Amino acid sequence: MKRLIIAFAFVALASCETEDPTMAVVADAYPAVGDAGAAGEVSVYKAWWSTTLVADPVAPGGESPAQRAVPASDYAYALLAPGWDPSSGAPPSRLVAVRSTTKLSVGRGDTLRIAVSPESFDGDCAAGKPLAQDDADFITQRIFPGDFAGVTYDAKTCTTISADGGAPDAGGDGD
Repeated sequence: MKRLIIAFAFVALASCETEDPTMAVVADAYPAVGDAGAAGEVSVYKAWWSTTLVADPVAPGGESPAQRAVPASDYAYALLAPGWDPSSGAPPSRLVAVRSTTKLSVGRGDTLRIAVSPESFDGDCAAGKPLAQDDADFITQRIFPGDFAGVTYDAKTCTTISADGGAPDAGGDGD
């Protein structure tokens, strides 16, 4: 009986693989424009992967603090804020919903780096990669519903229209 308990304990310990936490980091791989100011930059306003929300904005060329995650394979979702300066204190006037082109994976104890860029994410109309409307609806209604309350998001133009039929946002054609 004692051998059985020791064998079970060994199997249980071996299955843990590591005591290090699994982490996720969001990197805004859009270029920083520099002297042109925020008008030409694209910040990552929020991001979501599997069970992890990165709620703090990430400026172009920057990275978020590491967030705890779980080992998984899933799509990453983000809200881009074109022309917005995260240090301004004001909310962005325009948000663009994007999804990673492929599922991203991380193992137990590793860190997933989610590089948000026009090459690795779909949905940025300015990059010529709009989402299908069903995918955009999933992001705006299920992943980030609070950010799109009272508006309808048009995936073809990356703009919003007020739910009461008012004017679209100031973004126009996914600039």
